Amino acid sequence: MAFSLQISYIRVLFLAFLTISFPLPGKGDLIDDVCSEMPDKKPLCLDTLRTDPRSTTQNLEVLAQISIDACVKDATGLPSFVESLGNKVSDPRVKTRISGCVINAENALGGITHAKQLVGTRFYGAAKENARTANDTLSICEHTFLIPSAVEPVELKQAMDRLESLVSIFIVITNRLS
Repeated sequence: MAFSLQISYIRVLFLAFLTISFPLPGKGDLIDDVCSEMPDKKPLCLDTLRTDPRSTTQNLEVLAQISIDACVKDATGLPSFVESLGNKVSDPRVKTRISGCVINAENALGGITHAKQLVGTRFYGAAKENARTANDTLSICEHTFLIPSAVEPVELKQAMDRLESLVSIFIVITNRLS
């Protein structure tokens, strides 16, 4: 009997050693899973979510908060940035279109700010809809340069595309929550 207890004890120690040394594969990385849904925006998604210390929790609600905070941060300075671009342009057709983009940026900021408030109350479906509306509003700016065609300032396109990408990250996360 003593001999069999020693063997059982050794087996338990051996199994404990194996479990600690070679853990079983767990569930995947949530951030990577989320960002994989948007391959063309994956580097921005990974950077946005992983650089925030809150992301270590691997929790969708926290990731929603991180992504909407990034959207608010980016959107807050956008209207004044777009306005400053308009001040640098001499072509009246482009200047008029940029003025419209200032309004689009202001409206998008309002939608994103409201989405942040909704995330705070865990109304993820409504927050997602506000974010979609903000993205639609941002895309209007780009469309105003198409017909009749005019040269859209590169800085304007980059700023609008970045914010649209950040909002898209938020939408992917809230899709999982609602």
